[in-house]
Amino acid sequence: MRICKEFFLDIVVISILGTLLHFAYEFSGGNLFVAIFSAVNESVWEHIKIAVIPIYVVAIAKMWIQEDRKRNLWTSLFFKALTTIIMIPLLFYGYQAIFNIESVIIDIIIFYVSIIISEIIECLIQNKLNISAMVEDVFKYLNLFLFTIFVIFTFLPPKFEMFKDKISNKYGI
Repeated sequence: MRICKEFFLDIVVISILGTLLHFAYEFSGGNLFVAIFSAVNESVWEHIKIAVIPIYVVAIAKMWIQEDRKRNLWTSLFFKALTTIIMIPLLFYGYQAIFNIESVIIDIIIFYVSIIISEIIECLIQNKLNISAMVEDVFKYLNLFLFTIFVIFTFLPPKFEMFKDKISNKYGI
């Protein structure tokens, strides 16, 4: 597999943005616009959000900057985000169940490992698959739906464990 041109740059930028978004809501004094993009509490869902939102920000920036459209752009973007959405809770709840421990260091490692794996998935889809324009259009709307879910669940989170702030025992803002 040849590495995607922006593989390492994407990992660094997404990681930095995600790390900054962990603190942005608090630093903004609880600004509701900032809440859309940043973690509003310490729930697993909000930690997924601060990995996925930078994925979309980087993709939008690349679409704006690059004149040539990437192959399988929307499909690879969807599966890149979906990989992160699956990896973070799977690894987080997995290690806690297996080892019966909680570790901020392991949580941080999970965040970065998920970003790296999602970047690999994106590269594989872009380099190995030949997606039709019609399928790409479907994935464009699936990405919009996924982003919308993150915005809605920031303000109206379901009452599931993944959405519960482990410090305050509250949901959402």
